[in-house]
Formats: sequence, C-alpha cells, structure tokens
Amino acid sequence: TSSPLWRGGGRIFPNMPDENFTQKINKKMYRAGMASILSQLAREGRLAVVDSLTVDSPKTKPLAARFKAMNLQSVLVIADEVDENLYLASRNLVNVLVVEPRYADPVSLVHYKKVLVTKAAVEKLKEMFA
Repeated sequence: TSSPLWRGGGRIFPNMPDENFTQKINKKMYRAGMASILSQLAREGRLAVVDSLTVDSPKTKPLAARFKAMNLQSVLVIADEVDENLYLASRNLVNVLVVEPRYADPVSLVHYKKVLVTKAAVEKLKEMFA
C-alpha cells in the first residue's frame, strides 16, 4: 500500500479481506473426533440405524409425511448410496440433509437433532473412523 501523504496517495484504512480462521486438523484427530461424536449421539439416543431408506418417486410430500410419522423435524440421513429419488425428494425439506458416509462431517452431526444411518452406511463409517 502506498502512503496517503504521497502524490496519488492511498487510503488510510482500506478494506481488508476477511480473515480466514480455518485450522488444519490431523487425520487421526479428525477420525477420533468423528468416532467420539458418533458414540455420543448413540448414547444420547440421537443416532438411529435403519435397514434402508428408499423413495419410490422424487416427491417431497411422501418423504415429509414419513418423517412426520417418525416425529423427525431435524434429521441428517447418512445413506450408503444416495439415489436420485431420495435426493430430489429431500432437497426441498427444511432441516433435512441426505449425504453419503464420506460427506458426513462433525458440524452436520452435531447440528441435526436426529441422525438416521442405513446399515450399509454403518459399515462404511466403521471402516472410515474405527
């Protein structure tokens, strides 16, 4: 930056880009943290394992009705493979997120009140974090 006292000058307090506060976490620490969060969710009863979660058509209404019948308002679904119908049916629902095990992150696990995991996804999570 140039001094504001010089010819052509500069700005005294220019806008600075937002500071980036992200920190790198080691892989072992990340895996241990994920395992700890998953076990804590299981202890609190916020983690539920289902056989499979499939939707016949990409309609939001039946999936919303199913979640309402299960009394789920805020739910993270971790499915082994997210089929297109499930993704399309869930993307317009507030507080519902459908992800594959590799995209599950600590912030999402803590944020949602209930976490539904398919049996096949449990095996993948065990591979990844145990």
